[in-house]
This record gives sequence, C-alpha cells and structure tokens, in this order.
Amino acid sequence: MKNILKGLLLLLVATGVFAVASVSGQGKQDFTLTNATGVAIYAVYITPHKANTWGKDVMGIDVLLNGESVDIKFSRSERAKMWDLRIEDETGAYLEWENLNLLEILGVTLYYENGVTTAVIDDGTPDLNGNWVGYYADGTRSSFVWAIYQEGSTLKIVDTNPRSKTKSRGTIRGNRVYAQDFSTKNGILSDDGSEIEWSDGVVWVRQ
Repeated sequence: MKNILKGLLLLLVATGVFAVASVSGQGKQDFTLTNATGVAIYAVYITPHKANTWGKDVMGIDVLLNGESVDIKFSRSERAKMWDLRIEDETGAYLEWENLNLLEILGVTLYYENGVTTAVIDDGTPDLNGNWVGYYADGTRSSFVWAIYQEGSTLKIVDTNPRSKTKSRGTIRGNRVYAQDFSTKNGILSDDGSEIEWSDGVVWVRQ
C-alpha cells in the first residue's frame, strides 16, 4: 500500500474540520468525518487507494478535539472511487482504513472503546430497525405490530405475535420501502423516518 512503516495505534485519534480541496461546488466524494473516540487528532491523510504515498496532512497545524465533525470536500473534477484514510495522535501513533468507497459514503464516525477501534459508515440508508404499528385510512389502529430487522438496505419484516408466522423480505432505497411478500408492496418513508405510508393507504408508525 502506502510507502510507510506500519505501527501500533496507542491512542486512537479524533476528527476535525479540514478541506481536501478548496473549490466551489460539491465533489461526489464529499463526506463528513466525526470523532467519538475521546482523544484528539493531530494529523489526517486521505488519498486514492492506488496512490503510493500519503501526501500532506490535510489538517495542517490544526488540532481537532473529541466530539467535533468535519465536512471533507473534494474537487468536482475528482474521479477516484476508492480512498484510504489515515489518522494520527500527538505521538504519531496511527490507524488506517483502506478501500473506502466515497461515492457511496456520506459519513464516517470513529470510535475507541476498551482497546477496540471502530469506524461506522453512514451510506445514507435510513434506519428502520424497530417495531411498527399500522393505522388504516380512517385512523383505526391495526391489531398487527411489525418488527423490522435491517442489514444495510435489506429488510426482514415479521409479525411480533409469537403465534404468527407472517413475514416478508424487503429493501429500502432512499425513502422508498419495498416488501416483497405482502400484497402492499410499496411504501414511502416520511422525512423524519417515523412513518411508512403504504400504497394501500395503511400507515405504519414507529413505536
């Protein structure tokens, strides 16, 4: 990969505010980096995966504290899809992530707990996990309570009644929800993520 010596990350570092490129407009790779690690970051490098070197620290002389976020901006002319990220603490100890598809990522949140580092990726897919209660067009509450289990954009929808075997597979794309095995197959998620309005007029409300 990059021409550096691998080291052990002694203290995971946080995130901050910086720009990869100072341009007008928006690059397709733009994303938000968020710190939830509890320590400060002293250097951030981000380069295309195929690059041989990390280049310059995009933070310059700035130090970014725990709890801060950053909007990382790219030139609109940038075409690279896969990128690598490196962060360093005050001692130069570092951690790296490789092959981040920045064309599909809206945010990266970094965590450090009990010696374990985690990067949680936000690809913009709404989170539908939880129980949902249905309401008919006249406002009457349905007797069904549905549980949605989500992994990425794939959904598993089951009746929470332990005696019921009713279930469905589904997907979510943007604000559109699809249940493959129900007669009502198409739904629209509300802007706040609290309701799904199905094509038959039934509205599911998140509990």
